[in-house]
Amino acid sequence: MKVLILAGGFAKRLWPLTLDKSKALLPIAGRPVLSHILDKLPAGADIIVSTNEVFAPDFRAWRQLHPDRQIEIFVEPTRSESEKRGALAAVGLAIKTYGADHDWLVIGGDNFFTFSLADFLSPELKQARLVVYDIQDKDLAKRLGVVDMDGERVTSFLEKPVEPPTTLIATGCFYFPAAVLPHVLAAAEHTPDKLGAVFTYLLAQGLEVRGYRLPGYWNDIGTFDAYLHAHQQAGGDLAVPAGLAEQTLKNIFEGINHIDPSCKILNSRISNSILLAGTVIENSTLEGCIVNHNAVVRDQSRQHEIIHSDL
Repeated sequence: MKVLILAGGFAKRLWPLTLDKSKALLPIAGRPVLSHILDKLPAGADIIVSTNEVFAPDFRAWRQLHPDRQIEIFVEPTRSESEKRGALAAVGLAIKTYGADHDWLVIGGDNFFTFSLADFLSPELKQARLVVYDIQDKDLAKRLGVVDMDGERVTSFLEKPVEPPTTLIATGCFYFPAAVLPHVLAAAEHTPDKLGAVFTYLLAQGLEVRGYRLPGYWNDIGTFDAYLHAHQQAGGDLAVPAGLAEQTLKNIFEGINHIDPSCKILNSRISNSILLAGTVIENSTLEGCIVNHNAVVRDQSRQHEIIHSDL
C-alpha cells in the first residue's frame, strides 16, 4: 500500500500565516500537523508527501525530523494557486508516477484527527472507502462534502448541497484498492479540482463505496477557528518554554497555549493562543489569538484574530 499525503495547496484562507509556510507544517501542540498524521500511519508504510515547488525545501527539512520513516517528497510543478489543477489532479499525478498496481491511502495534509487508522485499513477491505464524521450541524454541512449511508454503504456523495440530507461529512481520508484506480484516474481527468468528487464518480459507475464513521476527533484546520480549536483539542503546551523562564514573573499564562521558545513576552497575559517563532509581545493581552512569525504586539488587547504585525 502507498500512502499519499496531499500538501500542495497555498491555504489562502489562513493568510498571512501561510504566505510562506505550508498549512501542513503549522504547529499543533508544538508539532507540525504532518507529524501528527505520521503518528497514525502504520509502521513501515511507504509514504509520499505531495507538495509544490515553493514549499518543497520546507518538507525536505521536515522529513529529517523522522529518519525512522520511509518518506518521499513528491513535488508538483506549481508555484502558485493559479497554476494548480486541483487536489484530485494531484492524486492522479501521484498514481501515474508511482504506479496503479498498489492500494492507495490518501490523506489531506491539513487533517488533524485522534483516531487510529488500524480499523479503517482492515485487510479484507475490497471497496473504496472514506472516513465520515458527524458534524451535527446542517448549516456547516452545506459548505462541505455530505455523505448519505445505508449501514456502511455510501448511497450518495453531495458537494456543498443546498439541502444536506445528513450531517455526515467526508473527511480528507480515503482508501482506494488497486482495482478501482482506473476509475480514480478517470475522475481526476473529469473533475480535477474537487477531491471528494471521486466518490460521486465511483457511485455513478455502479461501484460500491464504504464509509467508516469516525470514532474520535477530526478537524481540517482550514480556518482560523478550526486551527485554534484543533490545537486546544490536542492539549497544547501546558508549560511555558524554558527559554522564557526569566520573563514569566511579569506574565500570566492561562488555558492552553503554544509559545515558541524564541518568543519574547514581557508584562503580558496570554490565554488560549498560538505564538509562532520570533514574536514579541509587550504590555498586552491576547485571548484566542494566533500570532504570526516575527510579529510585534505592544500595548494592545487583542481577541480571536490572526495577528500579523503591530497595528
